[in-house]
Amino acid sequence: MRIEKDCWLISRPIAHRGLWGNGIIENSLSAYHNAIIKGYPIEIDVYMSIDGELYSFHDLNLSRMTGKNADITSLSSQEIDKLRLSSDEKIPRLKEVLSVVGGKVPLLIELKNQLNGDVLVKNTLKLLKEYRGEYAIQSFNPLYLKTVKKEMPNALIGILSTCDKKELKKEKFLTRLIVKNMALNFLIKPDFISYYYKGLPLKKRKTKNKKVIAWTITDEKTANAVAPYSDNIIFENFLPK
Repeated sequence: MRIEKDCWLISRPIAHRGLWGNGIIENSLSAYHNAIIKGYPIEIDVYMSIDGELYSFHDLNLSRMTGKNADITSLSSQEIDKLRLSSDEKIPRLKEVLSVVGGKVPLLIELKNQLNGDVLVKNTLKLLKEYRGEYAIQSFNPLYLKTVKKEMPNALIGILSTCDKKELKKEKFLTRLIVKNMALNFLIKPDFISYYYKGLPLKKRKTKNKKVIAWTITDEKTANAVAPYSDNIIFENFLPK
């Protein structure tokens, strides 16, 4: 097992999309600054623009956060940079996030599924090879993680998974099967599992030699409920004790 008992992945709750709320926008530089001040590791999401630039943004479609009804992967970096999360907050590029965080707190980086995903992985790893802070990489896509393991064998990797029917409904049958059952874990041998908290506890054969991180926890009561079945949580909307 490559995750030691004092590793940040299991020793400190992880702030989902930064520490946001009360006017601070998710996945914004302000949310990341806030998490740094409070000392929480930060979970971020990475999508790639049509011209190969990496952005820290969760939704495929931009409408919820910016009002523009378009997929972030269909726009150029020039178009994305003009959008605003609020009056003064833009969608941060990954290289900006790495510069702002600068190793002050660890990062849990989710590689999002998209077309040209191989380029997304390649461009992300290129940036991370120059980054000196602590980080781990997770994804729902096991093939992304297989590439990460090949290119950066020392990086901690985690498989994202869920049993949520609503989340899986939009996926093809084979994808649903692989995601729900983590069917390719034998191939990628992840260091940890990030699992939707309502699906816990997992069967012991699934978690053998792996740490479990529960997502996304929104209150202390739920945090306490999943504690016996997980090694850490990804949280939002409250400050864990």
